Amino acid sequence: MNAADEVTFQVVGAGRIGLALAAMGPSRLVRRGEPVLNAPGPVVVCARNDDLDAILALTPAGRRADLCFVQNGLLGPWFAERGLAAPTRALLYFAVPSRGAAVEDGGGTVVTGPWAEALAARLARGGVSVEVVDARRFEAEAVEKLLWSCVFGLLAEVYQAPVGNLITARADEVRALTDELLEVAEAAGLPRPEGDVAGRLMAYSAKIPGYQGGLKELPWRNGWFLARRVTPLHAALMAKAAAPH
Repeated sequence: MNAADEVTFQVVGAGRIGLALAAMGPSRLVRRGEPVLNAPGPVVVCARNDDLDAILALTPAGRRADLCFVQNGLLGPWFAERGLAAPTRALLYFAVPSRGAAVEDGGGTVVTGPWAEALAARLARGGVSVEVVDARRFEAEAVEKLLWSCVFGLLAEVYQAPVGNLITARADEVRALTDELLEVAEAAGLPRPEGDVAGRLMAYSAKIPGYQGGLKELPWRNGWFLARRVTPLHAALMAKAAAPH
């Protein structure tokens, strides 16, 4: 029995990602409103960002260092305000089309933090390509994933199209919006990912062409950018998204 087999995960959240992670190895599923057990092992939080405070309140103080976060969006300020120093985090580059469906790996998943090795081992057993990285690299990768969520979520909302369609029919807008938001992120002090960021975002999208996102969790995503600077393309697309379809 290897180390991954021996570790029992608590998985908070019974959505598509939570159920997929729980199916990858020994797990206890923690559903909405249930407390996290005061038991050893990682606690992977697979819930919406707006639910994080409620989950933290249901986590024993001695277990908070074991929390592992897989959310998209700008989480750094939330961690700092709640005294969560260097938690385990993952940027998940895979899709789960529906509850119980097989994972569609997009490549590029990265993990960092105290439980990174155990979480990476579990993901690998579930068919996910994953790499353990240091905190500095993770922060740059997190900016890139934030951009993917904001760019493709917004374009999907406006054009009611899956990512596979957007990278062919709207490639110029993908690049322009990515560059626009990159400038805002960099001006706010976030690390700038190297190389062709828009190209990598489109390459990932090509691996999950049927996925269709949308605007969600605005304070953690597009709303964060708008609060710092209103830029032309982003503002115009947000206005279109708000208009009746």
